[in-house]
Amino acid sequence: MRLLSPALALTLATCPATARPYSAVCTNLSGVRVSDAGPRPTFTPDAVEGASWAYTWDIDTKQATLIFQTAKAAGGLPNTQKGSVTFHRGGFFTMVTSLPGAVWTHAIYADSGRLLVTQSTTKNSADLSGRMLVGSCKMSR
Repeated sequence: MRLLSPALALTLATCPATARPYSAVCTNLSGVRVSDAGPRPTFTPDAVEGASWAYTWDIDTKQATLIFQTAKAAGGLPNTQKGSVTFHRGGFFTMVTSLPGAVWTHAIYADSGRLLVTQSTTKNSADLSGRMLVGSCKMSR
């Protein structure tokens, strides 16, 4: 199990009443897309090329905002999602956001600067689909 970086652990332990928002910019998102519309699930390589995702969150208010760009091939337009955030022992933050027809779970690992995103979607109640992406983040406080 990874521990918090000493600076982050000290900040969380000594200044909970004066917590400021965190932020991160994540890039190089790639992974797989899953579809279960046929007899077997299919897994297709997936990436968000040439785009970055920006996160801000506050562990006191438990509020998070994600501004993400679609891939350049999809027009690169920004989208905003609001959600809730939780800090977990072991040094990572999870954010849950939703859009009509989709639920996203974002996990940012403070020590390594890595991002794990899962998206669950459906076109109807019978066909599941989603994606899992990883990326690299630069965090600031």
